[in-house]
Amino acid sequence: MNSLGIWSIVMIIYQSAICMLISWLTLSCRFVPDSSELHEVILMKLLYLYDPEACGRIHFYNFTIARGENTIFSTIMWPVRNPIASRFRSAMRIWLSLHIIWLALSIVNLTHARRPCGFYAVVVPFTLTGLAVLVTDVVFMAMFIEDIPQTDTEIGMLDFMNGGGKNLRWIVKKYPWQTMQELGLSALDDTSWIALLFAFASCRGIVQWILNFWLVKDNYFTGLDYHRKLQKEISVRRDRVLKH
Repeated sequence: MNSLGIWSIVMIIYQSAICMLISWLTLSCRFVPDSSELHEVILMKLLYLYDPEACGRIHFYNFTIARGENTIFSTIMWPVRNPIASRFRSAMRIWLSLHIIWLALSIVNLTHARRPCGFYAVVVPFTLTGLAVLVTDVVFMAMFIEDIPQTDTEIGMLDFMNGGGKNLRWIVKKYPWQTMQELGLSALDDTSWIALLFAFASCRGIVQWILNFWLVKDNYFTGLDYHRKLQKEISVRRDRVLKH
């Protein structure tokens, strides 16, 4: 067993374990917003991690806008659908599928890559899956970055989730759009860090993404080099047999 293959499988195992854990927590609806949690954590769960339609349970959220000690607007709201969280669940399914395939191929790559047919049967599929993971990371990072302008404030985030008035419900009979528009023009707490954090995690903190790129590249060229040497040895043996 070569050291590159061992290091590769170790790196892929721990990344796959993290992906499986987050996927399980997300897809099994474990990220339920809790009023006892930090406000920032609740916002993160409401935006990306909890889909009330998929989970079959709504969560009530105390939405309050205040300036100093004066409460300008307060109500209880709840999302009945969340297309942003639904999109994130789809992304987690794609990530999970790719990691399972990549992990399986990394084991086969470690044990069978040096066989005569190993390059095309093992190394190439392993490389293509690794490239798919890298590209998917970049695509999802871009997706979260695209969300930043629409989620830079709590009001903007709820408006983004609302999707034209179809996804959120309030206790108040009529949502005060004019008041919200006026507040949207004033100084509000910045919440763009949520989408930025997810974008940063999507590219695996950048450093891990770069390491994955070198992992895929090194495994491919190592496998290609061994394949060429093997083909050369086979050719030499064939020539010897023909001469005799």
